[in-house]
Amino acid sequence: MKRLLLILLLIAGIAACRTHPSESKVTRDATMAASETVSAQPLPSADQNSVSSSMSKLLADLSPAQVDRATFPVNVENCGRTLTFQQPPQRVISLWQPPNELLLALGVEKNIIGFAGNYTDLLPNFAEAAQSIPSLGTATHWPSREVMLTQNPDLVISEGLEGFAFDPAAGYATVAELERNGVQVFSTGSICTPQQAADRGMNGVYDDLRYLGQIFGVSERAKVLITRLQQREAAISQRVAGRERVPTVFYNGGEGPLAVLTSGVWREAIVKAGGKPIFDKTVFQVGVEEFANSNAAVILVGFYPGQNPDQLITFLKKTFPDLPAVKSDRLYPIPTIETEAGIRIMDGLEKMARAIHPEAFEGQ
Repeated sequence: MKRLLLILLLIAGIAACRTHPSESKVTRDATMAASETVSAQPLPSADQNSVSSSMSKLLADLSPAQVDRATFPVNVENCGRTLTFQQPPQRVISLWQPPNELLLALGVEKNIIGFAGNYTDLLPNFAEAAQSIPSLGTATHWPSREVMLTQNPDLVISEGLEGFAFDPAAGYATVAELERNGVQVFSTGSICTPQQAADRGMNGVYDDLRYLGQIFGVSERAKVLITRLQQREAAISQRVAGRERVPTVFYNGGEGPLAVLTSGVWREAIVKAGGKPIFDKTVFQVGVEEFANSNAAVILVGFYPGQNPDQLITFLKKTFPDLPAVKSDRLYPIPTIETEAGIRIMDGLEKMARAIHPEAFEGQ
């Protein structure tokens, strides 16, 4: 649903819902489709370096992804189904960038025969590992039914099991069809239906790493990644703990209606960063007047490759001069990929916290 809306808006992105089981992907796709008409605006190099540096720390001194054969067979419960693995899957297709990057962080790139859904550059930390992985689709177009079945995967990883890359009307194989052909399908983010997308939290990243670690027999590496992410989350939360909550909006494109990220990982991240979400989690688009009356003190500005965040901020300043966030010039661009339920999410959380409570990070 949202993907269509974003495409119609020609702007914005992962916003609050998806046509795909996760409510926010629909908005993203629309956003990305629209953004293709805008000249690409590269991420500031210092910002990119910062993310690469944090990822280097996360991956530092990890033991190689050696399979623990003693843990097999493995049974994983996923969306009311039991997936059974006698050995690590050898022919894996992954269909969205956040799970793609989780797999690369786990070091199982040799088991992957195709990626789809990468809508921005992989970080340098992952680019070399992914060099030999073919692209089977674009950011908004997934492998066709014919391509998917002829690749003969033994596991397909997605975000959700409905619509998205499994929509037969768009020429894609359904989950049922894949299963009839002996392919197992694992949905990340605890997203089985579109309704669940609005309620999933950041813990979904930890769950995904844990389950994928079991599936590929690299649970020890997954445990280290989880611990390091949890430690960083705790450190960020501690800095903003006890501070007054600041009314915050996550704007994700559009000029009327405006796309806003209000549910799922975005809502929880705003809260953990010391913000106070303004709109209800069931809202993913608001009118100009409603946005003007939001009393937002901080506006987070999500953007995709091909979108110029400065242009988005210029629009907000021109259209909403009376908003407290505009008056105090508290509009902060954040690459949307860093706020997804993926391996980069702590970078997004820290940027949100620094935007909402800069005083908590003084001297750092």
